[in-house]
Amino acid sequence: MLILYDGTTSVCAVKVRLVLSEKALNFESRTLDLRKGQQFSPEYTSLNPGAVVPTLIDSATGTDEIIIESSVIMQYLDDLAPDPPLLPDSPRARAQVRLWLKRIDDPVHPSTGILTHATAFRASFLAKTPQEQKNHLNKIPDPHRRARQKAVYRDGLAAPLVADAVRVFDKLLADMESTLNNQDFLAGRAYSLADAAATPYVNRLRDLGLLPVWAKKCPRISDWFARIEARASFKEAITDYFTDKDADQFAGVDEAAPALALEIITRS
Repeated sequence: MLILYDGTTSVCAVKVRLVLSEKALNFESRTLDLRKGQQFSPEYTSLNPGAVVPTLIDSATGTDEIIIESSVIMQYLDDLAPDPPLLPDSPRARAQVRLWLKRIDDPVHPSTGILTHATAFRASFLAKTPQEQKNHLNKIPDPHRRARQKAVYRDGLAAPLVADAVRVFDKLLADMESTLNNQDFLAGRAYSLADAAATPYVNRLRDLGLLPVWAKKCPRISDWFARIEARASFKEAITDYFTDKDADQFAGVDEAAPALALEIITRS
């Protein structure tokens, strides 16, 4: 039995749910309310000391195997259920998949957090009392993550980290566009873990109203994303999890973000 601790819109959880869907693996979803801080509970941090989702528990062997880190979980699932394969046959193409996974883990993932908290989540944080704000930040075990959130909650789009995050995405999308010039997917002719890993981050740009900033520069990504959306896994892993509460959260994104992003990439 597979149990996945996840969050409705968590980009890292989405990566894993996409793989579970593509593999047609049955699992029990235990969704945490990340905005309420359920990931900081002692019960959950005993499974995942980093207080982040996802966490996978595999009890098929009779003992609970606890797997953390989304990219590790994705590869674990590909090993667990090799059909259909989500890694290419050739060593070179497999290396390319792993390079995409590594890049998305860092620097793309932290950059996504910066843009999300600076635009979509900042208003709800500022609505908390000063003590509630302090308590929220103090619960984050990773000091670097804590410092990033503190900076963007304080300064919003004016935080220097925001410009750096936009540049990270500008380079990522440029490289994806170049790669998709000669092939249908990020690691060749077939959908792979690389595509599953990139999907929630491109989708997050759309949720933040930022994807149109790159629309003219990246027509191949637009075509790729349309094909990704048409896959059954997109609905099962993303659309079906998106709640009215999530819609309200992303409806309040800072409307100045697209113009600022365009200005940053134009200057770069």
